[in-house]
Amino acid sequence: MSDDPRARSQARFGALADKYVTSSVHSMGYSLDRLVELASPPAGGLALDIATGGGHVALGLAKQGAAVIAADITLNMLQAARDHLAGQQINADYVRLDAEHLPFPDNALDSVTCRFAAHHFPNPAAFVRECARIVKPGGIVGVVDQIAPPMPEDARYTNAFEKLRDPSHGWEYSQPEWQGFFSGVGLKVNHSEVIAVQFDFGWWTRMQNDDPDTVTRLQVMLRQAPPAIRNWYQPQFDPGGSITFTHHHLILVGIKQA
Repeated sequence: MSDDPRARSQARFGALADKYVTSSVHSMGYSLDRLVELASPPAGGLALDIATGGGHVALGLAKQGAAVIAADITLNMLQAARDHLAGQQINADYVRLDAEHLPFPDNALDSVTCRFAAHHFPNPAAFVRECARIVKPGGIVGVVDQIAPPMPEDARYTNAFEKLRDPSHGWEYSQPEWQGFFSGVGLKVNHSEVIAVQFDFGWWTRMQNDDPDTVTRLQVMLRQAPPAIRNWYQPQFDPGGSITFTHHHLILVGIKQA
């Protein structure tokens, strides 16, 4: 597999695009509704959804009256989003782009969103800087992403766990780190919320087509996790063989200062 993280993501998700249209975790849920609620610009405002995946945030923003641009680096994913939104009779523009190099002028958009993708970006701080550059003063930047525990040694464990399941995983950051990304580029945080979401381990591994050896290794990492990690993931092992664990998702919204 390529050493380029962007190429890894494209190769990985190009083959999985349809799963991310139909996945209940991605197509519905509290974080989706909350992000759309908090990041929707005024009716007719220009909204960019980065790493749009199945197009679920873009769809929600369009239904709120925004003029939507759905963007992704992976062509298959972008086509899946286009088909999804067209099936909902939603008009949008579509663009393939790198989240860290956005092809828009300064102060051009009313809002920028990104949900469940930034942990794949090589440099999330650069991504946030670009988002802040292209929104107008008073414009909105909203991100939802999985986060790591605040202690560095614990974050190393959770990131190794995530990368084993999905080799295109880059790094998940903690809530304070994300808030630092925002404040460092002049985005005033007006909403920061962490939610705990219970995942079915079987679904989680099937979403990435993990092979049996990888699934076994992931199970071992959960079962043999140190106490701090067990407290973070709160795994539950059913006698019948099913496993659940907890993911922590950050909903972070900032306003560009004038």
